[in-house]
Amino acid sequence: MRPTARLAAALLLAVGTVLPAHAFAPSETADAALADLNKAARAAYALGKAENLARTGPVILVENDLIFIRDGERTVVPYLPPLYTTLKNVSHIALGTIVLLQAYADRPDTAERWRDSLTDLRDKVRTARPLFAQSGLEGAALSRNEAHADAMLAFIDGVLERGVASAAEVEAVARAAALVLLANGSDAARIQLDAMHEKVQAWRAGLKPGEWETTRVMVLGPRMPREGNLQFEYFVYAMGRNAIDRRLIYAETIFDPQGQYGLLGTVVTDRRLAAAMFGDEMRMDRDFMADGAQAHLLRMFGKLGTE
Repeated sequence: MRPTARLAAALLLAVGTVLPAHAFAPSETADAALADLNKAARAAYALGKAENLARTGPVILVENDLIFIRDGERTVVPYLPPLYTTLKNVSHIALGTIVLLQAYADRPDTAERWRDSLTDLRDKVRTARPLFAQSGLEGAALSRNEAHADAMLAFIDGVLERGVASAAEVEAVARAAALVLLANGSDAARIQLDAMHEKVQAWRAGLKPGEWETTRVMVLGPRMPREGNLQFEYFVYAMGRNAIDRRLIYAETIFDPQGQYGLLGTVVTDRRLAAAMFGDEMRMDRDFMADGAQAHLLRMFGKLGTE
């Protein structure tokens, strides 16, 4: 630990009042009064948060659609082209097949548990395969995905006939599929970025001078693709890297725009509170108990050194 951090923790230990966790148990009357107090405080916070959110703008919420909010007007703009969805869907042939068979590789006694699912996937691929050219795929993208689907069908048929897949052959199929999926991913990224840029720039052109510099963006997404998330990275380039976590926020594991917008209200409210209370608008972005916890953990695990 850095000396400055250790010193800060030592100071906290010196000036803080250490209360044992079992100091006392409040009476039922005190419990009820404190619960009512907390309820009233949270209601006051919620009212202030709602007003802060109503006065916040412009805002862009990003998920499958772009939601532009400005001056109380909310505009939902679909932007993902059909070809993006086609590339994603055909790429999922390999993902579904490989993940399923990885789980049951070298286990012939489990065939009854996966056979129906793999048969259903095989049948759906057979139905879709002749329609690739009608789905927007063309040129190299069409050729590689047709060849890929044919290869996956042949592999699936063999596995269904034998009733088992070895870990080695599943890995070999996965390595071969990776080249196709990476190429599909590159095409899909270009298509999605171009479409997003067109919509965002058209909306931005209607802003007043200075409004873009105060625009807040919330990107909705799950945990796993957070690193390098395409939508988030677009706005890093559009807004500048210093916007990250200030005006540009990744709303992890929030799966609806209303929840996303609610999180923005919390961010705006807590930052105003933190600026007024601590002189640091980002202080509430980390655990309020972080400083006290760090001090106690240093004591708990003997990291403060000798007296």
